[in-house]
Amino acid sequence: MSTQPDPYHVEPGDLITAQLFNGLQDKIKKDTAEEIDKAIKALHKVDQSGDSDKLGGSTSDELEERILKRALQEIPKRTGYKRIFKRLEKKGEPEIVWHGLGNFPVVDVYQLDYFKVVCGDDEDKEDQFVNFYLYHSDETELRSAADKTKKIIIESSSEGQFVYKIKWVDMLKDLGVTYTQTQSLGDVVTEFWQALFRKPNDKFDPDQYCNSPWFEKCCGENRSMAQIEQRDNLDELWFQMRPRKTINFPYPGPTPAAATAPSNFPNNVEVVHLDFDNIGVKLLADPFYETGPDRPTPNDINVNELKLMLLLKV
Repeated sequence: MSTQPDPYHVEPGDLITAQLFNGLQDKIKKDTAEEIDKAIKALHKVDQSGDSDKLGGSTSDELEERILKRALQEIPKRTGYKRIFKRLEKKGEPEIVWHGLGNFPVVDVYQLDYFKVVCGDDEDKEDQFVNFYLYHSDETELRSAADKTKKIIIESSSEGQFVYKIKWVDMLKDLGVTYTQTQSLGDVVTEFWQALFRKPNDKFDPDQYCNSPWFEKCCGENRSMAQIEQRDNLDELWFQMRPRKTINFPYPGPTPAAATAPSNFPNNVEVVHLDFDNIGVKLLADPFYETGPDRPTPNDINVNELKLMLLLKV
């Protein structure tokens, strides 16, 4: 018979001795330390798929880059940053914009330019001037729907020209849009546009944004997000908008039309701080849009409305 009492077991009527109590404490400490040691070792047992230099198929440098990129995306959301899309429809009429940042933010104003694209509409296609566009990497140039002999440039390859493009998956993360593998691409696209125009953003008219023919084809075929990923298409999907810094330039000449770009751009916008949670914005003059090849005519857009991207930072 053992002379050492089991610190985890006593019988009815047994005395609770100092030896028994101290033994119980020692046993608890020893078992706890062993469990912690096991847990720590378990954290290091990662399935490396036969490659000790990779984690989840990524090298340490690739993993570090992914973590850093994700952290940089999250920082603005945690440091008093907002991006707001606005439509100023009436000259001289003030609009109140709630931001909820609890202080006077620095406000940067950008005009959202129109650009010409080919929009898919079920089986049909249409040339259109828009402020926002979803497209595939294969669609950097598209045949005009109105004139098959002409091409519409979505991404310019000409020297000295800017290329505007944001990965669609990054926009989904930025807007907090999540999806399942079984969810259809069409459903995710719908949720994306809804999130983009969620308050405090303004709702843009349907003719001011659209999907490319590639998107419309895949949406019409009801492809799942799993199928999109399996065919390596997810990283080939892009979102485009063209914000241009709004600085109030005086224009030379009797009318804005007599000035030459960029002195006549962009339009005069007033921004005021009302309190710690609201700003006021006002369009001081009629919007003025550049004319010329591949630029919108008054029949193509709402010339009385100015589209803006406001960046606010505390």
